[in-house]
Amino acid sequence: MSWKFAAACAAIGLMGASVAGAHHSASAFDRTKSFSMTGTIKQFLWTNPHTWITIDVPNGKGANDSWVLEGPPLNMMVRNGWNGKTLVPGDKVRLLVAPYKDGSKRGEFMVVFKNGEQLKF
Repeated sequence: MSWKFAAACAAIGLMGASVAGAHHSASAFDRTKSFSMTGTIKQFLWTNPHTWITIDVPNGKGANDSWVLEGPPLNMMVRNGWNGKTLVPGDKVRLLVAPYKDGSKRGEFMVVFKNGEQLKF
């Protein structure tokens, strides 16, 4: 094997490792403290590699708190009938959420109920 071929193989291997490492882990979420929230969809982003929901949730003080929630990858959702219009601003939903460990108003949505029906993904 020539040194040029070996160097090219090493470079390709390093590029593959950096791409694989670019996708984050779920370690930011505290799945031991999941909870339910009910609110109004402010935005639903149909993006790759993950979907995102911004939801306004009443905070009990006469105002709303906006939460930003990461969801499953598109391919998983498409297989279960989702599309970019499954949730639209103004929709009332109930979600099961795993919050961020840092206590911010961010998290991961794990279950979605719209009109009393669970949307699969």
